[in-house]
Amino acid sequence: MIGGKLEKQAFEILKNNSEIVLEVVKKFEEVVRAYFKEWNLEKAEKLGRELSSLETRADKGRRDFIALLTRGAFIPAFRGDLAWLAERLDRVADTAEGAMRTLLLRESLIKELKSLSAKNKRVAQWKEKFMTMAGVITQTAEMLSNSVKALERNVDEAIRIARSVDDLEHEVDLIEHEIVEELYEMEKLFKPLSVVQLAEIIRRMGNIADRAEDMSDSIAILGLTLTT
Repeated sequence: MIGGKLEKQAFEILKNNSEIVLEVVKKFEEVVRAYFKEWNLEKAEKLGRELSSLETRADKGRRDFIALLTRGAFIPAFRGDLAWLAERLDRVADTAEGAMRTLLLRESLIKELKSLSAKNKRVAQWKEKFMTMAGVITQTAEMLSNSVKALERNVDEAIRIARSVDDLEHEVDLIEHEIVEELYEMEKLFKPLSVVQLAEIIRRMGNIADRAEDMSDSIAILGLTLTT
């Protein structure tokens, strides 16, 4: 599959993009830590701007990859699957940016969380789970990037790594369910709008792992196509 000059050039872009997407997700984890651990909104906003800049680079990489496909990189039978692969990879970064924007939407939320955490031990313990969830989400992006890189040298290995993303996504699902359940148990402690915003933040965080799983499924399908 990866033989000619255009193919090698295209695959380098795809691998590089997987690394940029990983950096986007890592940056999101930093935003979560600055927000929920350090109570530093200014730092979180600065990290958010850095995340958006990385997402722009990922989007450009996707367009560059598609451009090489239209110039004839790879045989026609694979181009559709590869274009879809690049699109799904970019969606991981898009989703992380969307989660970041939702988190930073209301300045009053961080003040409310900080105040409640100081007064209520359960809230203080609960908000730590956002960082746990963000950490596992980063692991899914890491495995995803490893799977993309493995496609070039060993399709079976790429599929094996891609399947590990499914396990991590399931772990994120469990954490997401736990955080949401506790949020609604404690909802009377929060302002109604804060409950809505927190629920949306949690959902969007879970969506990052969901998009990573979608991408891993595409890798597995492409891998099976290449080996049959």
